[in-house]
Amino acid sequence: MKKEQDEIDKEILRKIDKLEDKLLEKKPSHFRKRDVVNATFGSLLFGLPFISKGLLLDISLKLSATNLFWIIVCTAVMLSVEIYYIAYSRVPKSDRPHRHFGQFWLKRFTTIYGIAILTSLFLVYLYGINSLAGSFENIVKIVVATSFPCAVGAAVPSLLKQF
Repeated sequence: MKKEQDEIDKEILRKIDKLEDKLLEKKPSHFRKRDVVNATFGSLLFGLPFISKGLLLDISLKLSATNLFWIIVCTAVMLSVEIYYIAYSRVPKSDRPHRHFGQFWLKRFTTIYGIAILTSLFLVYLYGINSLAGSFENIVKIVVATSFPCAVGAAVPSLLKQF
């Protein structure tokens, strides 16, 4: 009887510690399928208003290779900063040897940016903007321009989860 009570007490203490990690310390959880789904919906919600703006189409078609490069760089930097300051900075120092920043960043960055690109491409074809673009090069310009707000939207669910 005493042994069973000790096991129950240990289990209760483990659950309390887990709740404390999640609620008080806001320790980031491991990346899951649910995070991918949330990022997809966030990307769609942010991408929809931008793709429907005619001005975005006009501006996108006039972007140079340099502009596209800087949009990609700014998106990558912004996502990296968000990943570090919103999520990784909350990983306890004792867990950091097991949760290296490179792995932590790579999983989140490739997923979020990949979702942003795919969402942009989906929206371009969904609304028939590809037929207005005229060439593959112009479609790429529109997708890259739209991927920036889609990436912000994809990162929002993790932002909300941490605060």
